[in-house]
Amino acid sequence: MRHGKRVTAIQVNKGGLIATIALALALPTPVLAQNVDANQAQDEAPTEQTYQFDISSKPLPQAIVELSAITELQVLYTEQSAFNHTAPALEGRYTIQEALQHLISGGGLVVRFTGKKSVTIERPSQGSVTWLPLITVTAESDGVTTENSGMYGSSVGTTSLPFNTSLRDTPQSVSIISNQFIEDKKISDIGEVVDNTTGLSINRYESNRGSLFARGFNINILLIDGAQTSINEQWSAGEILGNTAIYDRVEVLRGSNGLMTGVGNPSAMINLVRKKADSKVLRGSISVEGGSWAQKGVTLDISTPLSESGATRGRFVAAYDESDSYVDLLENEGKTFYGTIEQDIGDHSLVSAGVSYQENHTNSPTWGGLPAWFATSPTAAWRTDWSRSKSTSADWSYWNTDYLNAFVKAEHEFDNGWRVKASYTRGERNSESALVLLYPYPIYPAAGTSYLHYDLGGGFIYSYPVSGYAGKYYVSNVKQDVNVQIEGDFNLLSRTHEFAFGYDHSKERLKTDGQPGILSSAVFTTPNIFSLNGDIPVPTFVAKQNYLNNDITQKAFYGAGRLSLFDPLKLIVGVRVVDYQVVDLKDHDNDFQFENQIIPYAGLVFDLTENISTYASYTNIFEPQERYDADNKLLSPINGNTYEVGLKGQFFDNRLNASLAVFTMKQSNVAEYVGYNSVLGQGIYRETDGTTSEGFEMEVVGEVLPNWNITVGYSQFTAKTADDEDVNPLIPRKQFNLFTSYQLPANWDALTVGGGVRWQSKTYAYQAATGLPAIEQEAYYLVDLMARYQMNDQWSAQLNINNLLDEKYYAPTEDAMQIYWQEPRNAELSLKYQF
Repeated sequence: MRHGKRVTAIQVNKGGLIATIALALALPTPVLAQNVDANQAQDEAPTEQTYQFDISSKPLPQAIVELSAITELQVLYTEQSAFNHTAPALEGRYTIQEALQHLISGGGLVVRFTGKKSVTIERPSQGSVTWLPLITVTAESDGVTTENSGMYGSSVGTTSLPFNTSLRDTPQSVSIISNQFIEDKKISDIGEVVDNTTGLSINRYESNRGSLFARGFNINILLIDGAQTSINEQWSAGEILGNTAIYDRVEVLRGSNGLMTGVGNPSAMINLVRKKADSKVLRGSISVEGGSWAQKGVTLDISTPLSESGATRGRFVAAYDESDSYVDLLENEGKTFYGTIEQDIGDHSLVSAGVSYQENHTNSPTWGGLPAWFATSPTAAWRTDWSRSKSTSADWSYWNTDYLNAFVKAEHEFDNGWRVKASYTRGERNSESALVLLYPYPIYPAAGTSYLHYDLGGGFIYSYPVSGYAGKYYVSNVKQDVNVQIEGDFNLLSRTHEFAFGYDHSKERLKTDGQPGILSSAVFTTPNIFSLNGDIPVPTFVAKQNYLNNDITQKAFYGAGRLSLFDPLKLIVGVRVVDYQVVDLKDHDNDFQFENQIIPYAGLVFDLTENISTYASYTNIFEPQERYDADNKLLSPINGNTYEVGLKGQFFDNRLNASLAVFTMKQSNVAEYVGYNSVLGQGIYRETDGTTSEGFEMEVVGEVLPNWNITVGYSQFTAKTADDEDVNPLIPRKQFNLFTSYQLPANWDALTVGGGVRWQSKTYAYQAATGLPAIEQEAYYLVDLMARYQMNDQWSAQLNINNLLDEKYYAPTEDAMQIYWQEPRNAELSLKYQF
């Protein structure tokens, strides 16, 4: 079975320009120093086994690399003109002999089998040749691993469909944040991934939480290697702070994708893909970092064979980071550990297992931000202008989270090319925090505390102080997932098609408890904000009480097929059938379930040219809602429908990807309050149309020229309710991001320089009931720079500067009462050793 990374040996001869491709998983690394006479080799009958190919037209050597990765074939070229031959596209299921004959057609070449898995490609009567020294490169058998590629992005995405497919053949918008881009930008957590992804945005309204958005909707699904974990923003347990050190890449699919997830918003799906134990030789790296606000950290990453043959492999990653902050009192400490093992069982089976553990400790976190308003009456209010360093937190407050994730996977490939996969994943998140929000409303300047003001008429204003909130909170979330999938291809009407079907079973327990803190004036005096320094009395916390205690079960059967209608046109169809149940362990009267929810998927991809395709798709996702109509009947789930058309291109041997998407997203069955049922003591709702989001996105990612990487994206949308009101104005309607890096040529090739800019349009928050104006953050742009110097094969140093121009900007809270200043200019210097 073709797992992980394979070593490819290429040898070149000046006289005949000969190349050998020998896949190390099939053969030991060849030692060839003698003359070879291809005519004297004894022919052997080739295998009749067939393989599935999807190789676009390209230079013959590149096509052979892809063929060899699929078939584990050793190929020798004995004619220089072979390197000038362009192989035609190869799609479908063929034997090795049939595939090779197709690739060399029209080139005046012949194939000679020297063994069942070794051939030469030559012209008739070609003579003997001499081998030159071996050059070693790497080829990825799974087609998606981005480590050591040196490129931004990737040509293959795995999130949108149950079978691997190129970005060009995926009828939806997909972005891939590669390992090289993560390294160049020093992206350390999930929030920073969102910052740097086309069409995604994050509203960081306090130190440890943030709202994730795409196309006007909240992102509430996070996947790890395809296994779901929920993002519950209210009861956050550190989801956006997850360290990226253990991931090879991040895949982001925008729009609805209920085919793979079932439940969620029509926003985006973020899939974190773990690093693999894929090396048959010892290799690794250790890096140390230091930066602004006393930041320091260390990361260790080791891959090694655990058996002499390399059939058993292991990998271990550990990271530690601690820092102060530009915000007074705030301190962070993070620890990450990850270990995984892979075991080849014969040539066709692979078993892997692993565990990761992430822990974050925050001292003096903020609950919300700084008060946004001064006010002396209902009509006399003006904006505050605090320093970015000011904090309203207490020196006794904290927010600690941990996340333990374990998995085991098995896969087997049959001789006919069909594959079966099975996996089990268990994730457990825990959070404990002690928080205080001292100033929930505008500040009365004379008192330095929050006041509410009411106009009683006749010139009378009633003002009274409002104390804040405090509490200890405990969150426990355990999620288990089981998945079984079968996939492969079949022939119908003389064409080859792909099909996958499977079963998902997930169960989640969410339990949240709290201890409210008493901040009444009798025992607690709200300090004056102008003299606040964190030395705040500890409130009295009452006995622990339970808020949520739910079991959530989702069972789903799914199937999808990619049908080759004719050479340029492919049809992708799929369906997911979901049973969804919520059991309230506090009150079973709140239990509810939905059965046999059908989620369709359809897309067409048409190849316009060798490099460009166009597509159209309809996708769907649903979100349960616990609302009842006048007959006490549970409302239908909210349907999120996405209609999308676009263009995609792959250029320079798939090293550069470009896309343009135009979309319309609509919600239906959204609950609208219409009255109150006094007998049952509950609200009455009806189903209505909800938000409509329309817009477009453009993205170009990859290698423009050798050693020159670029990622550039632009997104724009509108999101309106059925009453034509703006939805989620905290989301920027327009965004642009650009980052590029270049390794200098010739004598300067040890130096790589890069930089970029991120721009977004204005955002605002507004609450009509307060009578206050909207809080607006005007459009802004940020400039980032990086430089890396490769001192030798092992040592390198890198400098990153973020927000170079020291832009001062903030994120407002949804209630428009507070703002949270974002990071000022900062820098990080890292030193890395690779072996």
